[in-house]
Parts: sequence; structure tokens; C-alpha cells
Amino acid sequence: MGATYIKLGQFIASAPTIFPAEYVEEFKSCFDRAPAVPFNVIESILREELGRPLDSIYEYVDPVPIASASIAQVHGARLRTSREEVVIKVLKPGIEDILVADLNFVYITARIFEFLNPELRRISLNTTENLRISTTQLLTA
Repeated sequence: MGATYIKLGQFIASAPTIFPAEYVEEFKSCFDRAPAVPFNVIESILREELGRPLDSIYEYVDPVPIASASIAQVHGARLRTSREEVVIKVLKPGIEDILVADLNFVYITARIFEFLNPELRRISLNTTENLRISTTQLLTA
């Protein structure tokens, strides 16, 4: 549960009014736990998405990411025609499938916990729904 675990941990760490302080502290490390995808993979994704060589659009793409998160990473670049400095946000390879599988797992787990302890129903469904909404917003941003 890589990307989804990190996203869930980030959600917990940023919701101190919902979760116990020890959980919030424990999951704060999720904000800096996303390894970068090698640039050759990012370059390949961009070529495929754009349908042409990168140097036909960009004068320069920095191979070192500005940021790498659980779902995407960001690279600085300079446009060839205008020489404008831009950033390129690239979804990590296979992330859509990973998130769907992970969210299904979270949903099933939440349902099992609800069955075992009906008091968890409201909390687990709200958390699962908030995670689903956050993930959808990130993928469509």
C-alpha cells in the first residue's frame, strides 16, 4: 500500500482534531517519504504523453525533481519557444491502478472493522470517503 499508505498517513498527520496526538506525530514522517522516480522513466512518460521528443517543446528539463510526492513528482523546465520557466507535474507510473487497488483494500478493511465494531462505522466511512475525495482531487489537478 505504498502511495495510498503515504496519502492516508498524510491525511492523519494533517488532522490533529480528528486523530489522537500520537497518531498525528507518527504519521508526520509520511510528508517526506516518497522516493523519486528515475528521470529516464519520467522522460519516457513525457515523450509518450506529448507524442513527440521533449526537446521539441522544452529547451531544458531538470532531471532532478523539485519535489516527489506519493502520486506525482515535479520537474523544472524551460520552454523552447518563449524561454519561459515552467514546472512539469508527472504522475508516477501505474499510480492510477495502485490507488484503485489500495482504496478497494481500505474500503474492504473499513467494512470488516465496521462489522467487528459498529461504533467504528461513522469514523471509518468518513475517513475512507475523505481519502477517496482527496485522491480524486489530486489525480484531476
